[in-house]
Amino acid sequence: MSIRKKTASVLAVTSVLALCGLAAAPSASAAAAPVVAPLVTGAGGVELLSYDEETGDAVLSAGAASTVKVGQVIDSLPCEAAPDGVLLVVTAVRKTADGTVAVSTRPGAINELLGSQTASVRTTLSPSSFDITPEVSGLKVSYVPRIDGASASASLALRLSADTDIELPDGSSAEFSGSMEVVPAIEFDYTGAVFDVQKAHVGFSADTTADWHVKGRFKTDDTSIKVPIASLNAAPVVKAAGLPVVVNLDLTLYAHITANGRVTVDIEQSYADDWGVYADYTKGQGWRKGTDSGSNTESPVTGAISGQGDIRTGLLTEGTVAIFDSLGARAGIEPYVRTVVSGSVVFDGEGGVESQTGPVELYGGLDIGGALFARLRILGTTLFERELPFTIYHEEWPLLGIPGTSSDDDVFAAS
Repeated sequence: MSIRKKTASVLAVTSVLALCGLAAAPSASAAAAPVVAPLVTGAGGVELLSYDEETGDAVLSAGAASTVKVGQVIDSLPCEAAPDGVLLVVTAVRKTADGTVAVSTRPGAINELLGSQTASVRTTLSPSSFDITPEVSGLKVSYVPRIDGASASASLALRLSADTDIELPDGSSAEFSGSMEVVPAIEFDYTGAVFDVQKAHVGFSADTTADWHVKGRFKTDDTSIKVPIASLNAAPVVKAAGLPVVVNLDLTLYAHITANGRVTVDIEQSYADDWGVYADYTKGQGWRKGTDSGSNTESPVTGAISGQGDIRTGLLTEGTVAIFDSLGARAGIEPYVRTVVSGSVVFDGEGGVESQTGPVELYGGLDIGGALFARLRILGTTLFERELPFTIYHEEWPLLGIPGTSSDDDVFAAS
């Protein structure tokens, strides 16, 4: 499945929202065409030596003395002064005694960088570009070759594996082990005019494989347990219309369990999907967002459950994808398995059961949700700064539904 069909993400949604807002604002329209060519820093020429996000004050290396001008866009690659890269517009220039250049700035917008140009970017992100912070002991990081059956091209998937104990509300613990392989990709299309934005499309997708095993006794009412496993951060630079654009990704992987009742579990499942979220903006029609869950597959559940209640176990990935860390969205994706039981069941690992007392319902599911965010400031004025929560995708499907085959006396409730 192509990135175009299902990508576009969080990032997309807000970028488009931002572009829509820019196109509608007179002051933003006037800023849509750069006064002079953008100043790219960190590419071997001019350097961004310091930057204060709160005040907008920045210092450029001496090489900027004869080039930087008021109204110019600064397109900074990730550096010590701006680890995630930054897009700025110069509002004042002051030369200093040591030859460097002090500037006052405001946050820039993507259409101020690209102006009337056309850009198209489609790229798979290298797993090696991520900085990974373990949140549990014993986290294992590896890179696994993936072969595209259609093109026979190879790529590397990032694989995270963990084996840990989860503390439960009653003071006991449950065992959790799991792994996730992910191949992330981004897409960005832009068509501008001198004073406007004609079209925009931004997206994020991931080819994902996950498996997890949960073992423990849960005695709780409507409790959600979310344990971080690893955090991933990256700031890849891609070219759009010949100009560098920084995409900021911050992702966290969680073990996620919700339980209600008294249930003892020892179950395992795996899941594979190529999912994506996207947004498109067209002048005159506004913007639309969407999601594609791809063609997911899940393995039969193995293990056993007993007790009386409802338990859901899954692997949750939450994160932010944004352009220059200012326009984007926060999103989460969670494949899960949910079981409703009043008795006991042992699964045979082939989609059926070996033994059972009492009724059993088994479901697979996928949630993709999040919130749009945009921070727009034109000439020092905040035009839009808020979050718009939304749920873009939810699906749950039955894996197994078997009525009770024994009398009520056979029902076992976990103590």
